Amino acid sequence: MLVQEKTHHIEVNVTGPGSDLVIDAVKSRYPGAVVGPSADEDTIEWGTSPLAAEIRTGKTPGKLLRAYRERAALTVVELARLVGTKYPNVVAMESDRRTIGLDMARKLAGVFGCEYTKFLDAPDDQTER
Repeated sequence: MLVQEKTHHIEVNVTGPGSDLVIDAVKSRYPGAVVGPSADEDTIEWGTSPLAAEIRTGKTPGKLLRAYRERAALTVVELARLVGTKYPNVVAMESDRRTIGLDMARKLAGVFGCEYTKFLDAPDDQTER
């Protein structure tokens, strides 16, 4: 089975006094870097994204896991490697076909820098943390 991994792109906005010097330094140090105008018209606020709306309407541990993974720009394969499991397990957790256990929740929280309880099943009356 072949798996394709994404190449991560870094976007940095440089503004203010001296920004021209910083941009010139980046261009000279990294000749292959693409330095150009901001792509603000292509970006959207997280709160208005379709994924955020989907999570708000039916928040599940799997949907939260997917949101955290996408926000961190990780592929399923990369996340699986970081938490020490196989990628089909991550896919199953994201689609809520596999429960996220306590140990896995702690590993995921370590990767994403959040509370492990976010990835555990919560009662319906519990408010978002």
